[in-house]
Amino acid sequence: MKTAQSSSNSQSMAAIGSFYARAKYFQLRRLVRDGLRSLTKLTIGESDGFPHLLAESVTPLFTDADPRERPLMLGKNENLRLACDSINGCVLNSGQIFSFWKQVGPPWRSRGFVMGREVREGCVVPSIGGGICQLSGSLLEVASLAGLEVIERHGHTALPADVPHHPGRDATVFWNYVDLRFKARVSVRLECFLTAEQLIVRVFGRTTADRSAGLPMAQFTESERNLRSLQKSCYTCGETSCARHPAELE
Repeated sequence: MKTAQSSSNSQSMAAIGSFYARAKYFQLRRLVRDGLRSLTKLTIGESDGFPHLLAESVTPLFTDADPRERPLMLGKNENLRLACDSINGCVLNSGQIFSFWKQVGPPWRSRGFVMGREVREGCVVPSIGGGICQLSGSLLEVASLAGLEVIERHGHTALPADVPHHPGRDATVFWNYVDLRFKARVSVRLECFLTAEQLIVRVFGRTTADRSAGLPMAQFTESERNLRSLQKSCYTCGETSCARHPAELE
């Protein structure tokens, strides 16, 4: 039994090592590519110049996840708060590209990000900065509703069992190469903040004519036909010998 368990753990460690090696490669490649293009960070704009609501997304901060996962849920909400602070009030000018990671920056502990939930390699695992996909999903939703041009978006291959799948707001992000990017045909202002129970994301325009018919939701469904619902997480599965199981949960 111990030999089989040791073998399984070794395979898990090898898979994790492979994951991080691939991630570092893609992160470096993205840094090089972005260095060759003129991506700029958005600046704050006065709300008076953008009085008309073009699109809104309202999602709950808490789900019916196992109570043992509440620490990760609270961590996710803190990560969302930090990410929202980087975007709230920013103006996306006509022709300018919004990049989630250019705007939010790296989700590092040194920047205040904490342990939240992340889907990785078929499991729900604790991760620094975990949970901010809720914000990228809301941004995708309002961008498509307001008729902004989505130029980069990546869908999940799996989701926690307590998170419903909505193709029109499925946008996963992973620093820095799995990004959400969109472009405006007219200048708009982004607003995102947390209440006690909800994440609210809005797009405002200078006139009501800035709103287009929006983008068809069908364009987001093709890659999600085999989306899995994940039942296991490091807080509930009981597999403490797994290499992905964080030592701080012992």
